[in-house]
Amino acid sequence: MIFKLRMLSGETDGFVREYEVPESTDLLQLHDLVCGDLGYDPFNFSSFFAADSGWNKLQEYTLEDMQDCDAGIAALPMEGTRLCDVLASGVSRLIFVFDMLSARELFLEVADFKPEEEAVLYPRVALSVGTPPAQTGAGIEADEENDPFSDMMEEFADFEGTEDDGFGDDF
Repeated sequence: MIFKLRMLSGETDGFVREYEVPESTDLLQLHDLVCGDLGYDPFNFSSFFAADSGWNKLQEYTLEDMQDCDAGIAALPMEGTRLCDVLASGVSRLIFVFDMLSARELFLEVADFKPEEEAVLYPRVALSVGTPPAQTGAGIEADEENDPFSDMMEEFADFEGTEDDGFGDDF
């Protein structure tokens, strides 16, 4: 069985990808396909989340196996977690968090499934429309009104020392 996954972005209009992947594909292979297609660094920390019909995050799947952490994190590793096993639990949506520092996401949904075609090499990009969002926040405009660093730097730039700065003549 081949799953067709449609990917959309909440921040880039006109961006659509469709991936066709065998049901035995694990989430690490899907991660590598997505990163390769979008030009993302596959070593940046990222996660998949199973999502319900309202796009609420459920189970997390990470690049690194984090089950042995003392923090009690219930995340599962991407490697070895097959797409068909995730979808068998009734989930038909995934959220790909590709920029963990800014919590930026792409949304995947099962659009279709079909038998495997003999002459086709899977996994593959079946549809590619638009430019993907940049992997890091470099293309995102900063919110200067609420940027504490900019405020602090403005205050610093306005600072003028006085003759009597309290440090004596040694400085």
